[in-house]
Amino acid sequence: MSELPSRVQSKVMALLDAEQRASTAMHMTQNAIREAQYAHDVNPNGDKAMPLAREIARLQAMQPDNQAQHRALADLNAKVRRYLDGLPAHVTLDDARSIRPKLGSGETHSKVVTRMRGEIVALIGERSRVERSTPTTEEVKALAARYVQSLAERATPRLIIEHDKFDMQFGRGMIGEKDPTPLQVLAWIDPTIVLNRLQAMIDARDKPASAMTAADRKKRLDEIKDELFELERIECAHIEAAMTEGTVIDQRPNVDIRALLGLVVSREKASAA
Repeated sequence: MSELPSRVQSKVMALLDAEQRASTAMHMTQNAIREAQYAHDVNPNGDKAMPLAREIARLQAMQPDNQAQHRALADLNAKVRRYLDGLPAHVTLDDARSIRPKLGSGETHSKVVTRMRGEIVALIGERSRVERSTPTTEEVKALAARYVQSLAERATPRLIIEHDKFDMQFGRGMIGEKDPTPLQVLAWIDPTIVLNRLQAMIDARDKPASAMTAADRKKRLDEIKDELFELERIECAHIEAAMTEGTVIDQRPNVDIRALLGLVVSREKASAA
């Protein structure tokens, strides 16, 4: 852990401490239930029987939350360990730029986190829609043109020219070479007619509502990636600020570990060795 920046290492240790505290609370509650149950069973009809029964019920009602809190922190720390263990050997690790959590009028850290999570969900939904977007008609027609060209290239015959012989062969003559398909031969004979028919089929399709150029699709996906990461960093900053005020807000199970730890991973520099 010594290779981690000091601030990141402090956050890792704080998460481990939180897991340990949750484990202690869970086990202490279980011990208290056991002791109260034993005292109740020893004298089930005594003066303390009813108060003990109420205390047992109260502690048992607390335990599912204690267990869930411990399980969530244990899973999160396991995810942190897997991420850090999986980092390549030749990377540079630095502290990320600090984010000062800001509260608007009447806001609390919990409200901001809820709002951030709503924006994160919306962005993830948009990312799914962008990923499922289809090429524009112009791009599809360009793909069709390259497809017809590739068909023609695969069907190009060999000429056999001798003093008393002229012939051509499609595909045959070499071991393992397949005969061309009728479509390949047609594309070689008249690629224009094949392409025109394909373009007519493309124009006859229902126009997709989610069409994007490849460049626009990549640009928006890159933007969403950056926006999501920034929202997660703000979310984590408010969770940390809330904790200093005594309010515990659970981290999302799929939080980006870099945002959680305030970690910057640089891959530009490899070892000079």
